[in-house]
Amino acid sequence: MKRSVGRPAVGAAAAGGIATVTLLLSPAIAAAGPMEYAEPLLTSDCSFAQVDAALHVKAPQLAAMLDANPNQKAELQRKFDQPVEQRRAELRRAIDENPDAARQAENDPRTAQLRDTIRVVAETCHNY
Repeated sequence: MKRSVGRPAVGAAAAGGIATVTLLLSPAIAAAGPMEYAEPLLTSDCSFAQVDAALHVKAPQLAAMLDANPNQKAELQRKFDQPVEQRRAELRRAIDENPDAARQAENDPRTAQLRDTIRVVAETCHNY
């Protein structure tokens, strides 16, 4: 089943620096909290290349959006290459600096999908 993740999810990955991919991480933050959603990638010991490869397999639409924004992707890699505590501090700072985005994301139905994507990427990145 293909999942569709929109631009706010890419913003979430960028703001979080991982989500993550990270998404890893600005909107796509739910009531459970952005730190909790990003945690699987914040604490991952996978390299950025492994996370990127897992993202291309597990969430190709999100990966394509990141690939289409090389500056954003490079910034994610830079943040991902930092130690875990620094990743957490940067995500906390991004959340604190963007409270409106965090509030908007609380009502975004894509939040749960992004959380699931982050979890799956973190669980499978060691395979790449």
